[in-house]
Amino acid sequence: MLNGAQLFNLIEQHYPLFDGSIKVSGPVCFETFPQAAACALAGEIVSAKQKGTVRRKLLHQAGIDTAELSNIDVVDAALCALTAHNVQMGSFKSYGDAKEGFILVPSVIVV
Repeated sequence: MLNGAQLFNLIEQHYPLFDGSIKVSGPVCFETFPQAAACALAGEIVSAKQKGTVRRKLLHQAGIDTAELSNIDVVDAALCALTAHNVQMGSFKSYGDAKEGFILVPSVIVV
């Protein structure tokens, strides 16, 4: 989590922070959360106890081969990368507000 916060701060220096705009026209800095992304993709609240299995299944449904994803951290990184792809494709939902910040999740699987 600390490495993620450091990375976010570095990215934010080079790209604008997502401000709540519906249309993303270029690279933006945003926050996402693997469990929230998994729930959004599944269309329901999914078990955090079964996160390895559930998240791999969701990635597989998106056409992503998970065979070489060696641990849950790498699986979560892939889920966040899928979220970033969806944001660039305009297929995402945002939760939060400009004052406190936003968390973005995919609205559907876009490949």
